Amino acid sequence: MPSSHYSREQDFWDKKGVDAYVSLSAFDQERILRWIGPRSNERRCLDLGGGSGMTGRLLTTTGVPFLVCMDISAEMLRHSGLLSVQGDALKLPFANDSFDLIVAAAFLHHVPGHESEVLRECARILAPNGRIVGYDPNARSLQNRVFMGDGRLRLSTFSPDERPIDPRVLCGKLAAEGFANASSTVFSFRNPKLTPFEAIQRYVLDPISIGLLRNWLQRWFFWSATKS
Repeated sequence: MPSSHYSREQDFWDKKGVDAYVSLSAFDQERILRWIGPRSNERRCLDLGGGSGMTGRLLTTTGVPFLVCMDISAEMLRHSGLLSVQGDALKLPFANDSFDLIVAAAFLHHVPGHESEVLRECARILAPNGRIVGYDPNARSLQNRVFMGDGRLRLSTFSPDERPIDPRVLCGKLAAEGFANASSTVFSFRNPKLTPFEAIQRYVLDPISIGLLRNWLQRWFFWSATKS
């Protein structure tokens, strides 16, 4: 059974599991797939926190021979159409060296304060020289500080426990858990729906997001590392 510390997340996503939840536009799905770039020797892949399988289905188009989609919510997994396992990311139900690639797409920020525990488990189940890649909201982003924080302006569209992550902190935690070549790059998704959140990003922040300002104005970051 999943750990109780994020039971609210499980309840939230179980309620979302009435249909196949897809969070990214077609443009962004293609961009993320290019960034992940599965390699020919990465034959066993885990879609960690895969929900209803959006990222996992993208990965199957690259010819990955073996892929497992794991999530805390059985209701979400019903829509994945993939080999699926309900499980707790703090105690992954897999043997050592089981995977060559772990994709944590928009996942780590749902377990704030427990990132190191998740990464430690990921290092355990990754084969030597295996890769882990993912993307999460950028804690340095001004928008995320306002709308994903604990203040009155926090948006109700976010799940109860998700909080943005500082890319610098995450790279440090990756190194501490035995990963090498940790890197990150900031970006913003292109939401096809022009919400107030999206409008601020698209018309105010993106045009001035140059140089060092990118770290403060771009909402997300893609990250990757290799098991030492």
